[in-house]
Amino acid sequence: MISAICMNPCFDKTVDVDSLKPGQVNRIKNVRLDLGGKGINVAVVAERLGLEVQCIGIMGKEGGVELSDMMDREHLRHTFMEIPGHVRTNTKIFSRDGQGVTELNEPGTTVTPEQLQEFITLMRDETRGSDMVVLTGSLPPGCPEGTYCELMKALDGKRVILDTEGKELELAAKGAHPFLIKPNLREMEATLGIELRTIRTIRDAALLFIRLGVEHAVVSMGEMGAMYVSADKTLFAPALRVETKSTVGAGDAMIGGMLLGYEKEKDMARAFRYGIAAGAASVMTEGTQLIVLSDFERLLEQVKIQEV
Repeated sequence: MISAICMNPCFDKTVDVDSLKPGQVNRIKNVRLDLGGKGINVAVVAERLGLEVQCIGIMGKEGGVELSDMMDREHLRHTFMEIPGHVRTNTKIFSRDGQGVTELNEPGTTVTPEQLQEFITLMRDETRGSDMVVLTGSLPPGCPEGTYCELMKALDGKRVILDTEGKELELAAKGAHPFLIKPNLREMEATLGIELRTIRTIRDAALLFIRLGVEHAVVSMGEMGAMYVSADKTLFAPALRVETKSTVGAGDAMIGGMLLGYEKEKDMARAFRYGIAAGAASVMTEGTQLIVLSDFERLLEQVKIQEV
């Protein structure tokens, strides 16, 4: 069993416009509403790839029934602690003229210290049968600095995949030693406060976290591809050439793919190529639809891995 933790779920609302014009009236051409929250995204991808997975989290009571119904329609096993407040809505504005996607993300409902401790107890109980736990996504307001580190310590030695940035990544790497971290290039740069423009500098940045006790690091770099780093191996995968419709959720799909690869291969370096295929399959879908299994299976054969 794999558990994905999502403490700040949302509805992902994707709207299309011909051209986004700030400060003016913009006519929406198309609207879709999907499940959102990075932990939920990872769980959905893992379920679509055939893995046994559950999602555990916190959600506001207002909108909670609708969110639960959407998870049920995805056949996703889920346990969420309800708190007063509403499920946030994140709006993605896709401009058809090539401007890309503009995201407007709500902060979510504030969590009290007592609610956080209640959730930690719930998480510990619900993950007893899990071999792997994924911690990813924004934390709700009210969570103190170092919350992800605290969650990892409560998980009592389980293999944890951590996808976060900044101080949360730094503190968890130092204090709890994740099995795998998966920042994207922007997140790695923001965490370290430096620009990373070459394969060598990106590898060296990942090695900083390996020296802190992280076992494996994967850095996704968009059109540049992705890199896997451990204490004794560095791998590079060029980006697959696919038609990009939306990059939203690609990193979450990548984690879902690596979870499948690790279950099949029992080796994270070999699981890396599954992540590449899943991430590429995700960008082929519109909005936040995440992944189509047939796309993933076709792309898996096309992944090229190079040792650096």
